[in-house]
Amino acid sequence: MKVSNPFVTQAIESGGMPAPTIPAFLAETYSQCYEDIILDSLLRAHVKIHGAPASITFVEIGANHPVCTSSSYLFRQKYNMVSYLVEANPKLIPALIRFRPNDVIINAAVVNHDEPTVDFYISANNETSSLYDKFVIAHTPGLEEKITVPTVRANQILDQIGTESAVLMSVDVEGFDLQILRDIDFTKHRPLFIIVEPSESFSPGSTNSIIDFLNGVGYNVVAETDVNLIFQLT
Repeated sequence: MKVSNPFVTQAIESGGMPAPTIPAFLAETYSQCYEDIILDSLLRAHVKIHGAPASITFVEIGANHPVCTSSSYLFRQKYNMVSYLVEANPKLIPALIRFRPNDVIINAAVVNHDEPTVDFYISANNETSSLYDKFVIAHTPGLEEKITVPTVRANQILDQIGTESAVLMSVDVEGFDLQILRDIDFTKHRPLFIIVEPSESFSPGSTNSIIDFLNGVGYNVVAETDVNLIFQLT
């Protein structure tokens, strides 16, 4: 479906400009700040230089909604790419199962320890539920409830996929992102690209800490949106 770009239309109409002979359309996007479009552009450039991997899998840690703010859905639509959708909030799992039936749905909180369960704090805004009650309180009017959820570690998910498939990864877990990244065995698992939300307002200095850490394991930051950083394997 093609949709005319309303920004172009408004600028033309308000400026009294002549209509263009070729219209401008909005690009298909589902992520929060066009991260999926940026990542798709980077991936296509990577393939032109290095060739296409045998297969590519998307790992979305903090999946939330099946489509809205999803970094992986565009890749399912364009390339039929399989995604591992990891979501701690059990209330969101039925929609993911129903509307992303060809993807792998994992109902668990990704953590950096071996405890089988963990406390999880539910926000009225699903996007800001977190392992940190202070994060929920800081970003929403209030805390809805505390529940206990099963856990999984990032390496367990990546081990399921194996090293034969190239991986695109998104990490969006509301304040716990750096801890998850530090827990990944980057000597074994080398995602081509990583999208990560620093949550700088909640944890000042986290942006630089994430950049420094990923630089140290072989990644360069190649894009920054209003919300996320995008890293590429060097």
